[in-house]
Amino acid sequence: YFDKQDGVFPKPPSYNVATTLPSYDEAERTKAETSAPLVTGRDEDFVTRDDFDDADQLRIGNDGIFMLTFFMAFLFNWIGFFLSFCLTTSAAGRYGAISGFGLSLIKWILIVRFSTYFPGYFDGQYWLWWVFLVLGFLLFLRGFINYVRIRKMADAFSTLPRTRVLFIY
Repeated sequence: YFDKQDGVFPKPPSYNVATTLPSYDEAERTKAETSAPLVTGRDEDFVTRDDFDDADQLRIGNDGIFMLTFFMAFLFNWIGFFLSFCLTTSAAGRYGAISGFGLSLIKWILIVRFSTYFPGYFDGQYWLWWVFLVLGFLLFLRGFINYVRIRKMADAFSTLPRTRVLFIY
C-alpha cells in the first residue's frame, strides 16, 4: 500500500494526526461548501432527439419479428402461439402470433375434416366445421390487418416531433 522510496517504507503519520477528525458539523459545512457534482459532463453524453424511431421500433417491432412469431405459432400450434404471444413485447410479435394461430386453426380443421383417421367426426355437424374455419380465418385477418395498420400509423406519427404512440393490443 505504500510506495518504497530508496528501499525504505515511509513512516506512517503520528497518532495525533491520524485521530483528529472533524466534528459532524464541520464535515457537513465543508461538504456543503464543496458541492461539486459527483459525475461531471453527463449532459453532453446524451443528445436530445426529436424523433423516437428507435423507441417506437421497439414497441412496434418489424416484419422479421412478425414473420418469426407467425411461423412459430403456425408450426407449433397453440403452444407456439402462447410462447410467441407471451415472450414478445412488440405489436408485431403479438399480431404475428395471432395471425399464425388463426392459420394453424384452419390447418387443423382441414386435416381433421379430410383425414381418413377421423371418420364420422363431422357427420351431420358441418356447421361446426364452418364456424371453426371462419374463426381461424378471422383470427388470421385480424392479426395481419392490425399489424399493417399499426405500421402505417407509426409511419404517420413518426413525422410529428416528440410524439409517443401507445398501442393497446
